[in-house]
This record gives sequence, C-alpha cells and structure tokens, in this order.
Amino acid sequence: MITATTTDRAVHGTRYGIAQYRYPLSFVLAGKTLSLTGADARTAQMEFTDRERMTFTRDGQAEVSVYECLPVAEDVYLVSFEVAARFAVVDLARGRVLLIEVDADTETAYAIDGVAQPDQIGIALTDEMTGTAVRWTLGDGRNLSFEYLSDHESRQSWSPRPDRVHTLPTRYYSLGEGLFVVIAKTAAPPGIDLPQGLNRLVMVQDFAKVVLGGAALSVVFNERVLFSGYGTFLDAS
Repeated sequence: MITATTTDRAVHGTRYGIAQYRYPLSFVLAGKTLSLTGADARTAQMEFTDRERMTFTRDGQAEVSVYECLPVAEDVYLVSFEVAARFAVVDLARGRVLLIEVDADTETAYAIDGVAQPDQIGIALTDEMTGTAVRWTLGDGRNLSFEYLSDHESRQSWSPRPDRVHTLPTRYYSLGEGLFVVIAKTAAPPGIDLPQGLNRLVMVQDFAKVVLGGAALSVVFNERVLFSGYGTFLDAS
C-alpha cells in the first residue's frame, strides 16, 4: 500500500536520492589486465580479476580492492576503488587511463601498453568550460547546479537547497571530443541523502550529449555514491 508519506518521498527524491538515474554497472573490464606507462616512464597495472575484485600494482606494491565500473561514454568508464578514495577514468578506445587519487589530491595520466604510447596520452588540464553553467539532474528532484567559473573554481548548489551556494576549488581535464573530467571540492546541506561528510566530486561530463557519470564522496569516511544524469545549460551569472 502506497501511503502519502511514501509518495511524498518519491516525488521529492528522498526515496532514491542522487543514484536514481545511475546507469547499470558494466562488467566489460572483468578478466582484463591493463599494463600502464606514464609520460615519466612510471608504470602501473590494473588487473580486474572478476566482476568485483581487482588488484592495483604500482612501484612493486600490490593492493587488492573491490571495484565498481560505471559506463560514462562509448568505451569510457569510471572505475571506483573501494579500498581508498581512488578512481580511474579508463578510455579503452584511445588506450589511456587517468588515475585520480582524491585523498592525495593528485591525478596521473597513463597510456595502456599495446594500445597507445606514453607521448600520445592527450589528457590535459583545460579552461574550455569557463563561462558555462549546467544544471545536472541526477534523480527525481535531485539536481546539482554547476557554474564553471575558471580553470580552478566552480560555483555549486544542491537541491533541495539552491540558496546554499558555494564557490570551491575545481580542476578540469579534457579528454577530447567534448569529454571532460571534473574534480571538485563540494559542500551540501546535511540530510539530503548524500554521503556523510560529503566533500568531493569526481565526474566525467559529456558536453556533446550533455550527460555525465560520477561519484560524490567523503574522503574522511571513504563513503561514496555513484551517479549518472543529464544536463540543462543555464545562463551563467
């Protein structure tokens, strides 16, 4: 029996939250091993044992983790490492990986051996989106308004409190063909179905199709929610 309270939760998004429109997880990486080489000749390896487990090896140190793989564009995936605040944008078509270590606040680009050369990675910081604004819809009544102020800042607000606006440090990487990786600090009012201690966003945004996939996370508690959504361009203030 559907009560008024249940209906109200669904209408206002609190029943499903920001993960309501998330794409189904992909298992395309299961069974694959990606050997990686950076422009500085540093190497790493990601071995996806099965649909849930992977081993990340770098500098002779191997780390086993549960992972999730979210499709974000054709042959492009966002991999979430559950063991740490770490993500990887895996571009199988172009043979490259952007490793994002949120807790260390660093990003490293790699070529996938046998697919691309280290001098062909082509992932670079960008200011291409400066001056634009998008409202990203992630669920029923769940929106993130995002204004791209410069190559190092964004202005953000979360529904249902669009009056709570924050200007925060942000970095943008171009993958080419309208694809961008956005790594931002964030803040949101408590009690709106976001991870406890939410303070970071990692997103892959497709400006050609105006869709995105990403993660909202707390570095302190290592909690994250994967999400997908669609965007509407707004007038920048």
